Amino acid sequence: MPNQIHAPSAPPSTVPFPAPSVGWYATIVLAFLYWLSILDRFIISLLVEPIKRDMGISDLQFGLLHGMAFAITYSLFGLVAGAMADRFSRRWIIFASVSIWSFATAACGAAVQYWQLLIARVGVGAGEAGLNPSATSMLTDLFPRDKLTSALAVYTIGATVGSGTAYFFGGMIVEAVATTPSYIIPLLGEIRSWQAVFLFIGIPGIAISFIVFTFPEPFRRDRRTNEVKQNFWAGIFASYANLLRFICSQKRFFAHHYAGFALGSMVMSGCAIWYPAHMGRTFGWGAGEIGLWLGSVVVISSISGKLLCGYFVDKMYKRGYRDAQFRWYASCLILSAPIGVFMMTTDSPILFLAGASLFLSLMAPLPACYTASLNLATPNELRGTGMAFFAGTAGLIGMAAGPVLIATASEQLYGEGSIGLGMATVIGIFCPLSALILATGCKAMRKAVNDLEQAS
Repeated sequence: MPNQIHAPSAPPSTVPFPAPSVGWYATIVLAFLYWLSILDRFIISLLVEPIKRDMGISDLQFGLLHGMAFAITYSLFGLVAGAMADRFSRRWIIFASVSIWSFATAACGAAVQYWQLLIARVGVGAGEAGLNPSATSMLTDLFPRDKLTSALAVYTIGATVGSGTAYFFGGMIVEAVATTPSYIIPLLGEIRSWQAVFLFIGIPGIAISFIVFTFPEPFRRDRRTNEVKQNFWAGIFASYANLLRFICSQKRFFAHHYAGFALGSMVMSGCAIWYPAHMGRTFGWGAGEIGLWLGSVVVISSISGKLLCGYFVDKMYKRGYRDAQFRWYASCLILSAPIGVFMMTTDSPILFLAGASLFLSLMAPLPACYTASLNLATPNELRGTGMAFFAGTAGLIGMAAGPVLIATASEQLYGEGSIGLGMATVIGIFCPLSALILATGCKAMRKAVNDLEQAS
C-alpha cells in the first residue's frame, strides 16, 4: 500500500472514465459488502434475550454492546479511515475493513465472557468504519457526475437489503435460538445457538473480503492540490485541518447539508428502531409475522425509492440543476410528513403497511442524496475525510438522537406505551423542518458545486 498519493500524470479532464461495465460491477460488489456490514452490525439486536440469559448481564450492559461500544468505535476509527481513504489505496482499506469486522463478528460467537463480547463488538465497529469513506470515494471516481447519484443509490441498496434481511430473518433466528439451545462445532466444542449465528455470519466474510480485488483502483479526479510527504499521523491531522478550512470556505453549504440531513437521519433511524415495537403493540403480531411483513416492505419500497431517486436526480443534474440532491430530498420530506403521521396513527395493519411502503420509498434515498451532494462539492483529496467527518458528527448525532427523541415524545406527551404517537410527532415536526433547511440551502449547494467544477 503506497504511503502517499502521487500527483496525476495527466489532467483529470483528459483521463476517460472506465467502461460502464467496470463501474457497475464495482458498485454491485461494494453494495454486497455494505449488505454484509449491516447484517453483521445489527444481528446482535435479534439475540438480546439469549445473550442476557447466558451471560447474566443487564439491559444497560447489553446497551453498551449494541450501542456505545460499536458507535463510539465506529466514529473514532471512521475519522482515521476517512483520512486514509484520501491518501492510500481504497481497495486495501476496504479489504482490511471487511476482514477485521468479519473476524470480530466471528469472535462474538467465540466469546464466553462479557468483556470478550464487548471487545469483539469494538472490533466490529472498527472494521466497518473503513467501508463507506473508501467506497463512496471510489464510486465518485468511477462515474461521471450526472450518473453519480444512481451509482450511490445502487450502493446504498446494500444497506436496505441488510436491514430488510435482519427484519425478515429476525423472527426465524429468534425461534431457532429458542428451540435449539446448543451446537457442537469442531475445535470449539459445544456452543450456544446465538454463538453459532455469529460464527455462521462472520467466518465467510473473511474469505469474501478478497472480492474487492476483482476490480481496479480508479483514477482520482477533481484534485485541487498535490500530496505533501508527511508521516502517518501528521497526514491524518493535516487532512482534517484542510477539511475544516474547506468547510469554512463553503460554510453555508455545509451548514444546510449537515443540519438538513442530520434531521432526516434522526427520523429514519428512530423509526427503524421502533417499527417492530409499534407493530407488536398495535396489531398484536409476533416476531415472525413482524419480520416477514416489515422486511418485505423495507426491501421492496426502499429499493424502488432509491432507484427512482437516482434516475431522476441524475436527469436533473444533466439538465443543469447543480442542487438536484437538495431539491429532490426536500420534496421527499414534505410528502413524507403527512404519510408518516397517518401510518403511525392508524389501527389498520393494511393501511399501516401501505403507508409504510410510500413513506420508506420517499425517505430511503437519504444516504444517496447526502453522499452525492457532499462529494460533488468536495475535492477528491478531502472526500474520504469529509464523509467520515459527517458520519462522526451530524450523522452520528442524528442516528443516536432519533430513537431517544421518539421514546421521550411518547412517554412525556402521551404516556408509556404510546410509541406510535411519539413516532408520528417526530415525523410531523422534523420532516418539514429538514425539508426547509435543505430547500433554503439550494443556492449554497449550486455555488459549492460550480466552484469545484471550475477549479477542476
